[in-house]
Amino acid sequence: MKKIKVLFRHMQTAYGRVFIRSSAYLIFLMISFSMIMAFINYRDEMQAVEDGLQRAAMGHAKLIAGLSVDTVERNDFTTLQPLLEALVSEPEVIAAAVFSSSGQLVVSDGKLRSTGNTPALDPVVLDVLETAEPVVGQSASSTDYYGPVLRDGTVVGAVLVKMSNEEIQTVRTETLLRCLVLFGILMVAFVPLGTYLMYRSTRGISRVTQAANEAAQGFLDPNMVVDADGEVGELQEAFKAMAVNLRKTIKHIEYLAHVDGVTQLPNRLKFENTAVQLIDLSPRAKGALLFFDLDRFKMINDMHGHVVGDELLKHIAERIRSLVAEFFQPYVTSTPFVARFAGDEFIAVLPGMTDAEKLMELSETIIEKIGRPVRIGPLSLIVRASMGIALYPQDGQRSEDVLRSADMAMYRSKEEGRDQATIFNEKIREEALERQKIERHLMNALDNDELRVFYQPKIDLTSGRIIGSEALLRWSNPELGNVPPFKFVPIAEECGLMTPIGEFVLRKSLEDMNRLLVDGHDLKIAVNVAPVQFQSVYFTDRTLGILGESGFPLDRLELEITESSVMDDPQRVMGQILPIKEEGVLLAIDDFGTGYSSLNTLATMPFDTIKIDRSFVRDMAEDENQRAIVQLILMMARQLKMKTVVEGIETPLQFDQLRAWGATYAQGYLWSPPVEYDAFASMVRNGLEPSAGIDASVVSH
Repeated sequence: MKKIKVLFRHMQTAYGRVFIRSSAYLIFLMISFSMIMAFINYRDEMQAVEDGLQRAAMGHAKLIAGLSVDTVERNDFTTLQPLLEALVSEPEVIAAAVFSSSGQLVVSDGKLRSTGNTPALDPVVLDVLETAEPVVGQSASSTDYYGPVLRDGTVVGAVLVKMSNEEIQTVRTETLLRCLVLFGILMVAFVPLGTYLMYRSTRGISRVTQAANEAAQGFLDPNMVVDADGEVGELQEAFKAMAVNLRKTIKHIEYLAHVDGVTQLPNRLKFENTAVQLIDLSPRAKGALLFFDLDRFKMINDMHGHVVGDELLKHIAERIRSLVAEFFQPYVTSTPFVARFAGDEFIAVLPGMTDAEKLMELSETIIEKIGRPVRIGPLSLIVRASMGIALYPQDGQRSEDVLRSADMAMYRSKEEGRDQATIFNEKIREEALERQKIERHLMNALDNDELRVFYQPKIDLTSGRIIGSEALLRWSNPELGNVPPFKFVPIAEECGLMTPIGEFVLRKSLEDMNRLLVDGHDLKIAVNVAPVQFQSVYFTDRTLGILGESGFPLDRLELEITESSVMDDPQRVMGQILPIKEEGVLLAIDDFGTGYSSLNTLATMPFDTIKIDRSFVRDMAEDENQRAIVQLILMMARQLKMKTVVEGIETPLQFDQLRAWGATYAQGYLWSPPVEYDAFASMVRNGLEPSAGIDASVVSH
């Protein structure tokens, strides 16, 4: 059964070929045409033989009828007997007979009489005697002709002549033999010839069909031979041209799929495929992966537009490619692979490069050269890069693991000040895992009521009284415990949680301060605004909405904005804070001295207070330069008619110096760390406890 199925499949496959199918059609048409023609010829010949027999029978019958008229009337048949016997002696005549007017056989040849084939009263004879019309009968062996014997139109008798059908059988046999001979000639001569001619005519179509099937399976052959004439040749030419164009299109699509359109470097998809070949599929392979991220590149796009940004990316990409080739080529086992991973991120794979010290040395040189100015039209732009380095196989057996390690190292470079390179280590992995855990819990911290607002008293350095506080965010998680702000705030900013958290701090702090205002304590509250909050176009409207709902006196609220967030995009920040400023809210510039603000920017911004960062206060006692900086900031603030808040005061000496230099307000552990609302409210109501070395009158409420 299986063999039959296999044979049937092979027959189906063979029948699918054009020339075989066409040949089958041709053979069928030829045989059908031959059979039809043979049938027509057979029919015509048979008709001619039958007509001849009938004419001969009729002639013999008329002859006998004419000679027997007188003898039948006289009833004298002696003269007819020899005539009938002579007639029967002819080859085609089987028998002959004469009948009387009553239908009785009166005379016949001896054969008919001896066999008794003709009965005394033949129904056909009676019919002829009655109708006076001849009748022709047909049997397998003979053709019978019955004719009337007429005397002046009156029937006086009838005659019968039986003609042999042997000639008809001969004609039938000859016709069958001719058909068989014709069929043999067709099969032996014309069928092979027709099949060959059909093959020659359709060979080009078969090749096109084969090429089309191969193309459907992904194998394009643009070198197909064109060997046919006429329309088939044109079809081959058209298919070949189509294959050539399709191959070019596929190559172009592959190019577009694997090459970055801006930098012309391999793209992320090409990197992933190449990395799998270099790392995943080569278990013994060793090397390094560099992960570059351009620092603050978004600012260039925002300030100068994406056209300038793309042009800068082209220059930086070429610079990275050439620098990697220049510095690492002597240390690798094969050509370094450089690709644009995404946005402002680039990747380099260095097969065979395993010397960590050399990697750091060369990477720092490359980072320094990347940061050199790039000239684009009238602009001279500088962009710096942070780099993460991972080695394989120690930092990952698979390419995605190596990439993840390099990415974590790159983020460590950014956290530690940017514009540097970091080699991955297990500590980075542990911190990344901790970061993931913090992020996972932080997602639900607000909904689970895990966030709290603490307050650190703000002291008037002249009177020593509490004039307000700074609202500070704290987080206590059942699993993680108390998580320091420096750990979770950056994660909240990256995850997009800082906006709702910032609104929570503002709403909660205004609610708490309202409770103290009701008790008659006139206090100010300072609330920090995270840089990412300014990225929302709804910042101003949402902030004004919260302020309106709170009912808190807006002149008692101070929003603290970091120096770096102001300098990132001064115009946008101005556009967002001016409507709030116009409602009476005070503005403070936080962490002053740690950024890169210019005096002109400071003078034109609508700030009311400068907040001096604790890093300057901490080292004042030992560092004369730090003391000079603090004095200069205080003097500048007085000239600009701005109040000052000094953070991080922890010793009486710091307190005395800052009060002597004219600082307005201060906060620090000298008075109190950040505390919960109840503890802060108690300080406000009961006054601060005197600290050693400070006059009690100075620190009393």
